[in-house]
Amino acid sequence: MIVVAIDTGGTKIAGAAVNEDGTILHKVSYPNSGRSGQFILDTYVQIVEELQKEFQISAIGIGAGGRIDTSVGKLVFATAMYQDYIGLPIGTIMKEQCGLPVAVDNDCRVAIYGERWKGVAGKFDDTFGIILGTGVGGGYVLNGKPVYGSGLGAGEVGHMILHPTGKACLCGQVGCAEQYLSGTALWQSYNKKAKGTTISSGYELFQLFRSKDIVAQNIVKNFTTDLAICAVSISNLLSPKAILIGGGLADTADDWWADFEREYEKRGNKHCKNTKLLRASTGNNAALLGAAWIAFERLRKRG
Repeated sequence: MIVVAIDTGGTKIAGAAVNEDGTILHKVSYPNSGRSGQFILDTYVQIVEELQKEFQISAIGIGAGGRIDTSVGKLVFATAMYQDYIGLPIGTIMKEQCGLPVAVDNDCRVAIYGERWKGVAGKFDDTFGIILGTGVGGGYVLNGKPVYGSGLGAGEVGHMILHPTGKACLCGQVGCAEQYLSGTALWQSYNKKAKGTTISSGYELFQLFRSKDIVAQNIVKNFTTDLAICAVSISNLLSPKAILIGGGLADTADDWWADFEREYEKRGNKHCKNTKLLRASTGNNAALLGAAWIAFERLRKRG
């Protein structure tokens, strides 16, 4: 069987045809530029229709931003980034439009599922994931099963308050981790502090870091400290067997992973040493693999 997997990123919406072995057979991608629920749905349908031209598709798995009622695939809460998005019954609409079984979960959770299926987290049934990309998200898998919480937002580490008197966040709080650890936060911080240079992505920030740009180096130093503080807090709060660091920024981990581990070791108590730090291995494919996994799970439950 082959399914369509969809990953809803902050800057692009990616799709792939994936088989039961976890092999990505074909990928497509579109800019996430419409900033509305309808644009996102239209892009989902476009991805499915494009992949159906080449493959016999059995189901659809979607990683979407926000808190998801996975029983029906409904978006119950999100930050005010998109118009007419909160309350969107994604699963119902996609099933009606495409005529296929549909599974929907949070985009960061599906990235964790992808790493558990085909990446470094496979042997850890108790894993907390921190997903660093355009924004910051997370999720918790306990005894091999996702933890959602009564409000469906368990694991929202991006909105853990890191600096209580810090930057305002789209969620309405102040000092959220997302405002310091996301790729967006990093390049915006650089533009505010640097003179005469303007960048527009976290990847550009790390290119400057490698060229020994002093502003970029200071920003990355603060980033590794803040990430370590988050990881230590998670270790103490939940005591997972592993903390997985994934998302697009994990692709730059060669530049900061050793410093992050040192900061974690320095700031954590002796019990934190029982939590293993994992660097994601499937890169930007993690969420696609996880979306495929939930699609196959939906098919299995249907018998």
